[in-house]
Amino acid sequence: MFAQYSARMLATAINRSPALTQQRLPSSFGRLTASAYKPQPAAGQMFSSSRLVAKQPSNKCQGSANPTGNNAYKSSYASFGKLSLAFATGGSLALAGYALATRQDSTGSKTTPAETNAVVHPPVDEVFKSVAKKHNESRALLDGVPREKRNNAAKQLAQLTDEEVNTVLRAKEKSWCLKPKPDGSKIRVDTNQIPSNSRIEDYLTFAALGSSDGAASLSNTGRYMFGVFDGHAGHQCAEHVSSRMGSVLEESLNAVAQLAEIRSGDIGAALISPTASESVFATVAQIASEVGPSWGQVPLALTAAFVNLDEEIVNGAVEKYRSLQEQNQQVDIAKLLGPGVAGSCGLVAVVDTEAKQVVVANTGDSGALIGVRLDSGAWKAVRLSHDQTMANPDELIRMIREHPGEKDIALEGRVLGGLMPTRAFGDSRYKLPAEVQKELFPLLLPLGFSYATSPTRLKRPPYVTACPVVITHKLSANDKFLVLATDGLYDQLDDDEIVNTVAQWYETHGSKTSTNSSTPTTRDSNAATHLIRAAFSVDWNGSKGDETTRRMLAIPSPVSRSYRDDISVTVVTLDDN
Repeated sequence: MFAQYSARMLATAINRSPALTQQRLPSSFGRLTASAYKPQPAAGQMFSSSRLVAKQPSNKCQGSANPTGNNAYKSSYASFGKLSLAFATGGSLALAGYALATRQDSTGSKTTPAETNAVVHPPVDEVFKSVAKKHNESRALLDGVPREKRNNAAKQLAQLTDEEVNTVLRAKEKSWCLKPKPDGSKIRVDTNQIPSNSRIEDYLTFAALGSSDGAASLSNTGRYMFGVFDGHAGHQCAEHVSSRMGSVLEESLNAVAQLAEIRSGDIGAALISPTASESVFATVAQIASEVGPSWGQVPLALTAAFVNLDEEIVNGAVEKYRSLQEQNQQVDIAKLLGPGVAGSCGLVAVVDTEAKQVVVANTGDSGALIGVRLDSGAWKAVRLSHDQTMANPDELIRMIREHPGEKDIALEGRVLGGLMPTRAFGDSRYKLPAEVQKELFPLLLPLGFSYATSPTRLKRPPYVTACPVVITHKLSANDKFLVLATDGLYDQLDDDEIVNTVAQWYETHGSKTSTNSSTPTTRDSNAATHLIRAAFSVDWNGSKGDETTRRMLAIPSPVSRSYRDDISVTVVTLDDN
């Protein structure tokens, strides 16, 4: 399976600084061919999923394990299900054109942490009704207005009130704390999402690694996974990958440990270690043979998890479809093949409190930053990811080397003139052989998968890979918080603006020294909400302030996609006191 995978990487590991290491797979790493469509022995195991459910705990950071949000909201416009530890928080519910995404239900946990009293910002039915009314009126006003005249028309829309702005911004915020560290401090997590698509295509996920029951407060390893997935061409890919990443990464870590025990000659330990499927173990072994002993356990496991998940939804889904067809079994084509036709960028960070490091795997153009407070008191943004697009010289060189003589490989700065990211999950139209696309895409196109079409310049796929670039960052006492976000945030704010905005929140809420009367206050107790509010305070003309926020949030979907993307943010405060 693995030798057929769709990556052909460049170069070797690059040391950016003593604390920062970037790792890529070498160029010898496999290539997809038509022979990839032979049945694989363990393919059925790739589709099993075990997502863990937790009750709603407190967001007071009293040691509770899992996320909490607006669980008091019970209006007819939206309903929130129980929140999974691997919580895919994208959803499908639309509030009269304003997409208020729901949390996804899931099952499978053995135990759940105790429920405690939650401090929340409950959205008010009447406020959402008012927002819906304004959006309907604005949509009617903008309907038929030429794109070149929309900016002026948008300025005439009825702005949201401050109460409406706060309700919309806080509708999906969540905060929780993880197991206290030896020094007594806690890792605090704040998340939030604001949609622009009529169904948000972003998903967030979280998992405590090494925990027998998935509870963050009982993590055996001190490792915590945070994921941000930015879907495109539909929500299906991001939804699937986000729901599976935690369990597949856990399995990959088990495989890495098993491989180390086998190589050390400790066969007895290997036999009693948690097992991984044949396919996952083969992936880990193949990567390890390519990169040698230089990679740590987490970078190796993250790379394997990304590769296996993409294999699952692209090649594995095709093989499963054909197998079911041969057995004359009924096939839900949309559910089985849809995630592979849609696409998603993926950004996953593993915070390791024992090893005092953060490992970030990135495929696509979401971004990770560390906020560093210098001894002078100033703040510095440190990048832990780099966009995987044609604007990245490394990616452009890789694509040209993999496809010599294809002059349209980077047409208009996009893959074959179409796709912006050069690395992504799914996007099977850039990965599957033309004959396979010709066979399957006509079945999907009538089901609403508008991207189930072959690129006109397709010659020698694959063109896109989900194999990530991995960066390891050794944490220091000056590293105060981690920001993970989809590109919708970076469209609005640059790295320094993002870190300085979160730093303002940190100085108010997350620091022992925050009692200083000169420290500015913030309106939001949630760091992700505070950051998203800042993103909405800047418009297309560079205007800033609360009026801009009220105007930006007044623009309804789908017109809002002309001005902004979905925005999803996770802020991990590394030393919350």
